[in-house]
Amino acid sequence: MSIISLLVLTLLGLFIRKSEDLFLLLMTLVFSISWIADELNLLPHFFTWSIEVLIVTLFSIFLLPKIVFLREIKITPIGKYFIFLVLYGILGSIIYAINFSSILMGLRSFFKYGFLFLIFINSNISQHMYRKLFKYWMLILAIQPIIGLYQYFVEKKVGDSVHGSFTDTGMLGMLLIIFIICLIDLINMKIMNNYILYFLIFLSMTVVPILGEVKAFFYILPIIFFIRYFESIRLIRLKNAILITIPFVISVYLFQNFFDGVNVFDFTSINISNFTFRQGVESLNLLGDNDANTVAISLSERFLSLLATFNFLTNDFSRIFFGDGLGSHIFTYESRAVFSLFSTEEYLMKFSLARFITNMGAIGLLIFYYMLIRFSYYAYKSSQFIDDQFFISIYKIIPAFSVLFCISMIYTEPFEEYISFSYWFFISSLMYVPELRAKNKVNYFHE
Repeated sequence: MSIISLLVLTLLGLFIRKSEDLFLLLMTLVFSISWIADELNLLPHFFTWSIEVLIVTLFSIFLLPKIVFLREIKITPIGKYFIFLVLYGILGSIIYAINFSSILMGLRSFFKYGFLFLIFINSNISQHMYRKLFKYWMLILAIQPIIGLYQYFVEKKVGDSVHGSFTDTGMLGMLLIIFIICLIDLINMKIMNNYILYFLIFLSMTVVPILGEVKAFFYILPIIFFIRYFESIRLIRLKNAILITIPFVISVYLFQNFFDGVNVFDFTSINISNFTFRQGVESLNLLGDNDANTVAISLSERFLSLLATFNFLTNDFSRIFFGDGLGSHIFTYESRAVFSLFSTEEYLMKFSLARFITNMGAIGLLIFYYMLIRFSYYAYKSSQFIDDQFFISIYKIIPAFSVLFCISMIYTEPFEEYISFSYWFFISSLMYVPELRAKNKVNYFHE
């Protein structure tokens, strides 16, 4: 194993030729290191900390010198909301006397890639480099269905094990929704062969959602699509609308036939009176272990998590402000390995929404939502004052991505590597708004 580790370090050294390459390396690690270490077992688990090591390295290169020598950093018009949220969380930790190491774990769990956002906007990355990074992000998402096909047909994996290089099908399913929107925008830009893009859309809508049994994909995708294309829904050409709708309809049809007896949009058999804490994941009485009941079981877990959160707040009203303090309820790698659902405390830890409230309080959650709203508003307004179609597309995706992040808090783990990194990567593009608006004014005057 030590030989493999040495080989990996050597390859990483060859990969880095200039400081900007560190961001490419970071993106590679975010979307692969946990899979390589914990799934393929090619590296020891401690290699997953290479992400944090690299972020600290980037901090030392780009942000620390500005803090020490210039005594100021760029935060953009929206960075202040993130800084306020972090300070609010730290204040709660101080009030509840959370130890320093736990505070660090709390910051790592919820805000790691927010700090990366601050590093990114202070690194003077050019628009050209950002486009390069974005293409690389697109490439990583494009190969996920291909890896999923390999896992299913070659490795004979099924269900949650068909997750590409991610460690969770739910997180991959949510991020594929954003990827599909990016592909649709590329179709409208007419800069790639449309048939390739339609094929990628079809793969993204079928392979992981079906073989990985990501039912939530089919519920959430129409919502996010509606938000993204709400203002221009009447302007979408009929041909494009049909070609986009067909893969979705086919994927739903294939899903329901692949899992015989499953009606994706049938909730009539669900009765919340059967949901009980002590039955854990089998919280529905008299339900057998078949595919038709998995939606009800999944909903029961989330319902009980929300109920546990309500009890957590009502048992001590002061928790509405700071919860039990940032760092008080944090998942670690070791605790995940032995985790099960049998008590209220475990339901508080299961999903991101409940876990965020226990660490930051209900007020902290509202501040977080307000931050996302401000991000979305700034991005949407900025898209109306620039001419660059690439950034217009990203800025119009951000409001939909913010909604997806919020929805994911009751479904999967958006604060984990994949979704959180991608969201803050999109948000980082907002640092170019002043430059793009100035360029637009120049073009306007020339005309």
